[in-house]
Amino acid sequence: MKTSLGLILAMFLPLPGMANCIPPWQVQFACHIPARDARAEFCRLADPADHPGLKEAYYSYAAGTNPAELYFQTDSIWFSTKDTDIDHPFDLTMALGYARGDYIYAFVVTEDSRTPGGIREAEVRVYGSAEAFTSETRHTELVRLHCDPATILADRDSIRP
Repeated sequence: MKTSLGLILAMFLPLPGMANCIPPWQVQFACHIPARDARAEFCRLADPADHPGLKEAYYSYAAGTNPAELYFQTDSIWFSTKDTDIDHPFDLTMALGYARGDYIYAFVVTEDSRTPGGIREAEVRVYGSAEAFTSETRHTELVRLHCDPATILADRDSIRP
């Protein structure tokens, strides 16, 4: 039986709703970004103490089926709820950011307590500093990319300070 190279390669390429976190890291958040035909993956160790010498987390961003155009590992993870809107009592918006130099690469999820499974929408954002990420001032990001809701993968239990 003859198998085409394209079919073989397709078996190893990620689908929009899949993440490629390399064990022992696990998916904390991943999504497909339709406007850029890209995927973003935030991968984190479940228990960093079990893996001395490894960074706690890594971030990967790739367009289409190309190799990652940005990849970095970090031990610096930040948390924010500045986008929570108290006028929407069913929503909780949280962000986790992975630091790379002065920049924070973050995913922002909005959970709706009326919806089983919870996450209604998500974005990937880039902030120019930890101050821009943690301040109470909104819309301080340099980049904001919307995720396709059908492709969101999230370990909701790990999205917390």
